[in-house]
Amino acid sequence: LIKAADRLHLRDKGYRRASNRAFVLRLALIVIIAAALKMFVAEPTLVDGGSMTPTLRDGDRILVEKITYLFSTPRRGDIVICHYPGYFQYCVKRVIGLPGETVSIQDGYVHINGLPLDEGEYMNHNQTTYGDMPPMAVPDGHVFVMGDNRNNSNDSRNPEVGALERSQIIAHVQYIVYPLD
Repeated sequence: LIKAADRLHLRDKGYRRASNRAFVLRLALIVIIAAALKMFVAEPTLVDGGSMTPTLRDGDRILVEKITYLFSTPRRGDIVICHYPGYFQYCVKRVIGLPGETVSIQDGYVHINGLPLDEGEYMNHNQTTYGDMPPMAVPDGHVFVMGDNRNNSNDSRNPEVGALERSQIIAHVQYIVYPLD
């Protein structure tokens, strides 16, 4: 019985056209949904460079999500994907200073409002940041970002980058997908 129905449908040009049209519409819907998810919700990303070593290494594959910062502000310690003025590619950095705070580097350590920042949760205590940085106020609506590899990172310490506006924070890094360790 099924074979007879299939034979009838094969000869029916209208049925074949409708079947092909339905397939194309379903495929287009899937592509639109996938593109929207990648554009507005989450996206796999490749780390290119060593500015976040040892937390993220060159070649790591990470999953970033883009919704969090539509409804909340970045918090200190968050790893974010950001866009620097005049850059064509995105950068991955850690949020260090928040709006209204003063960030400085003294004797190899980051200070917030004159007090040493406790970064023991995510930084190697033996790592010293070379070079001091005078106090820099983080304006309202901005954040101060730095790479975890403090001595090899182009970040908010660079006057050409400076503190980033919230609109320059693109996504929040959630997971390292690969390597699995």
